[in-house]
Amino acid sequence: MGAGRLNTRAPTADTRDVSVARLLSASASTPYDAEAAVERLLTRLRQQIGASRVAVWVHEATTGTVVPYRQSVSAETTPGSGPLVLHHAMPVAGSPLMSAVVHDRRPVRVEDGDPDAIAPGIAARFGVRSVHGEPLLFGDRLVGVLTVEPVAAAGDRVGQAAPAIARALSAARTRRSEARRLAQAEVLLGLIETAARAESTEHLLAAACELLAELGDAERACVFLLEDDRLVPRMASYADGRRDDGTWQLFRNAPVPLELAETVLRTGQPLAADRDSALLAGWWADEFSIASALAVPLGRRPHVSGVLTLDSTRLRPFSEDVRRLAAAAGAHLGSVIEQARTNEARAASLRTARAVRQMLVDGSGAIGVDKAAEVLARAVQDLTGTERSAAYLIDDDGVVQSVQHLDWSDEHQQVITELVVGSAADDIPLWRVTVRDRRPVFVEDAEASGLLDPQLVTALQLRSYVSVPLLSGDRLLGLVVSGAIESSLQWSPAMHEAVRQVALEGSLVVEAAKLREVEQLRLQQLARDAHHDPLTGLANRRRFTEELERTVYGTGERRCAVAMIDLDRFKEVNDSFGHTVGDDLLSLVGPRLEQALGPGDLLARMGGDEFAVLLPDADEARAREVAVRIGDVLHEAFVLDGMSLTVDASIGISLCPDHGRDRSLLLARADTAMYGAKRGRHGFEVWAPDADTGSRTRLQTLEDLRVALDAEQLDNHYQPKLDLHTGRVTGVEALVRWQHPERGLLAPGAFLPLAEQAGLMRRLALQVLERAIRDLRDWRATGHFLSMAVNLSVSNLQDVALPEQVRFLLDTYGVPADALVLEITEDVLMADAARSQQVMAALRRLGVRLSIDDYGTGYSSLAYLRALPVDELKLDRSFVSSLTTDAKAAAIVRSTLQLSRDLGMTMVVEGVEDEAALDALRRWNCDVAQGYHIARPMPADQLVSWLAGRPADAVVS
Repeated sequence: MGAGRLNTRAPTADTRDVSVARLLSASASTPYDAEAAVERLLTRLRQQIGASRVAVWVHEATTGTVVPYRQSVSAETTPGSGPLVLHHAMPVAGSPLMSAVVHDRRPVRVEDGDPDAIAPGIAARFGVRSVHGEPLLFGDRLVGVLTVEPVAAAGDRVGQAAPAIARALSAARTRRSEARRLAQAEVLLGLIETAARAESTEHLLAAACELLAELGDAERACVFLLEDDRLVPRMASYADGRRDDGTWQLFRNAPVPLELAETVLRTGQPLAADRDSALLAGWWADEFSIASALAVPLGRRPHVSGVLTLDSTRLRPFSEDVRRLAAAAGAHLGSVIEQARTNEARAASLRTARAVRQMLVDGSGAIGVDKAAEVLARAVQDLTGTERSAAYLIDDDGVVQSVQHLDWSDEHQQVITELVVGSAADDIPLWRVTVRDRRPVFVEDAEASGLLDPQLVTALQLRSYVSVPLLSGDRLLGLVVSGAIESSLQWSPAMHEAVRQVALEGSLVVEAAKLREVEQLRLQQLARDAHHDPLTGLANRRRFTEELERTVYGTGERRCAVAMIDLDRFKEVNDSFGHTVGDDLLSLVGPRLEQALGPGDLLARMGGDEFAVLLPDADEARAREVAVRIGDVLHEAFVLDGMSLTVDASIGISLCPDHGRDRSLLLARADTAMYGAKRGRHGFEVWAPDADTGSRTRLQTLEDLRVALDAEQLDNHYQPKLDLHTGRVTGVEALVRWQHPERGLLAPGAFLPLAEQAGLMRRLALQVLERAIRDLRDWRATGHFLSMAVNLSVSNLQDVALPEQVRFLLDTYGVPADALVLEITEDVLMADAARSQQVMAALRRLGVRLSIDDYGTGYSSLAYLRALPVDELKLDRSFVSSLTTDAKAAAIVRSTLQLSRDLGMTMVVEGVEDEAALDALRRWNCDVAQGYHIARPMPADQLVSWLAGRPADAVVS
């Protein structure tokens, strides 16, 4: 900015006093007017000596200047030759004439032709060619300088008049000091009145600057306020009250600090400087054409709130009056600013509290960072008075991922989408500043700041903006930018602090919203887990039951069909290939079943390999159609790990309201029909009343069995095994019995098939095995060294953990492994020969003996007898019942006896019911016999008594 921008009119050289002088003169009214006396003395002297001009200059030792005070000018003075310098003080060091008079305290004469000896660059400009300088001494104090023009007019009368003029000048200055205090008080009173009328700190500063610029006889007054530990150009006013927007924007966005103001802030002392000083030279002097400047602190140390400056486009010193006025005004203005700031801070605190409270209320329901960012953006916008806001979310890769807009036009939202979304955040200077400082950024001139792309600023018509970091704890997630588009805005330090507080509380809102989002996802997952099967992703039993209840018990009495689906022989898949393969198969079955269903049908996994389908508004015909389609879609083989597996299903159907309008009843009847279809091997079956009785009994028995296992209602009975070579009882077989609380003692056939089907066989077998080994230990402790035979089922022999469990029981009870015989059937071998052989081999390594039970009734190859680690064959009772009457049966028994001898196995014959059969077996050299003719199964305590009552070598006769 050049001088042309500073001044719209050129200053005129006239003889008027400076404004402060006029103010002082107007305020001084006494019977003795010292100032008038000075003027009379000057006029008399000029007339007596015939001078063209006589002037008095006040010497200010504190500032090293002489200040024009009064002059008397002849009417014949050449037009255009004004006073030497009457508007401004003149440095003593800048005038050889003044320097000699002041320092030497003697008269000095400057003859014609050497104006630079008077005051270089000044005297010639005002037409001064010769001058006489006379020191004005009052006592031993130099109070001023008397100048006479031309030098030829000065004579003895000048020296004679000097003491009187000095006395009058000293009196005038004394009175002037008193008046100065009154003037300063009036200025301060004006500032107080201005502060009372000001609508804000900005209005106060504007009015104060204009007043001080005028009274300080400067072109402009400026205020720099301390904000965030740095001086910020805050206000500037011209003495004539004009406003230049270009100059104002340049001032507000100064790129460098004013070193003069910075120095005053550090020292707390007033300071003046000219443009050739390092304190003023550079950008400020060049842009604003500042020739001289005076800076004073705002307030008193240590409570300095800023710096006040007065500057001039002409090189000039600042008089003591101006300096004192500026210092007093600065001290008072500082306190006024502090009070105003305190009031603003109090008001801002209330606004902040309201804003934070409203933000917390609005944020209490926010879920997720995007919603919390909207809440924070609204709070900042309402607080700062901007018109619109946006929250920019940055992803983990540092890319602007999304934007949440508040009060934006579609056109400007499109600008953001095209220019910002998807761009790298590090390419945006505003983001880099936020990452560095982690605090709000206030930009009052968006175009000049350079923190945003100028193209973007122009496209968005952005004038001013506030940027707030979007924080969650210590993590920076993005930015909230709230902008003004109608006009530029300025924000006070109190507003800065308010926004900081809102940003801080906003980070808590964001953190809480993130936690609520996590909690919501967790609850959604819990709700999903509560209603979905984790393995297949299908609806689970709870969801199916709830939907069935809504359908059955809802309004309108809707029809529906329930289909229970159980996979056939799925247990064999688990036992043969492991549960991992079984789980994979179940995961494939679900989507396959859905192919058979229509929109609105619900498929659920009820547990294990059991599925269920709810067919709303379906009759029997549609239920049958769906059952047929299910069979068809399952017919295609499943491929798992390169293996092809075919799965069939048994389906039971119940209809509402045909078979009842009760949720539990429909499920039970569909389940009954499913088991009927499984037994009949005909794919699906619709429930019929006559099938319900047996099924209900079966279901009740199964539930009772679960209770029995928990309550240990099962008991072992033991049937003796007779060594036909010695006639001694050498072992027993453990046969499980169930002491049912209502139905009495139940034989194995009443519940073992159910246990196998329901997956309870492993648990049941371990209970039987543990009790048998424990009883065997007790008997051996009393001298009965018997062997113990225990039956294993299909599921037991597929359990690879069985050998370790057996070893643990044998070690626990101290029973030798060779005292235990585990009986398996030939059908067991058919399920999974490889796994069965693996388990049998492990048992055999323990020393446990193995027996093939019910030999002759299965379908296994004789090759198994050669490959398996079997110790004995146990011939099925069906061959023994007709042993003495059927020649073929006798032949089979004899050939099997011979086979066992040839294979090195022990031969056990069960089902011996009479003496004739026992005698035949003895003649044929059979090893061991077992049956009712020898002894019926009995509880453990009865067995001891029975053994005690037998001779050591008793032979059944």
